[in-house]
Amino acid sequence: MEAKSDKNAKSNDLIRTIVNDALKQKMWVFDPASKRWFTPGEFMEVYERYDKLDIAWLDNIQVLDPIEGLEAADQLIQSIMARRTALARRIIDYWKDKK
Repeated sequence: MEAKSDKNAKSNDLIRTIVNDALKQKMWVFDPASKRWFTPGEFMEVYERYDKLDIAWLDNIQVLDPIEGLEAADQLIQSIMARRTALARRIIDYWKDKK
């Protein structure tokens, strides 16, 4: 079993590695679990103070271009709008048929 201080040191090292990697690549940090985006500085500020971070969670953190996040959000919005439009049509058609 890993000592508590070793685990804390490892999580802090991983955070620094993630942040340095993001800075070097001029990218942002993405947490797939929460679907949140962080600038490298924000990620460091939020998570450096925690001493019991799950290493498996940190291993899943991604360094990505934030424009990819915008594009994914746009696709999601388009999908939701298409489904909304289809539902609105169904509602209108339903009530037209009832008259």
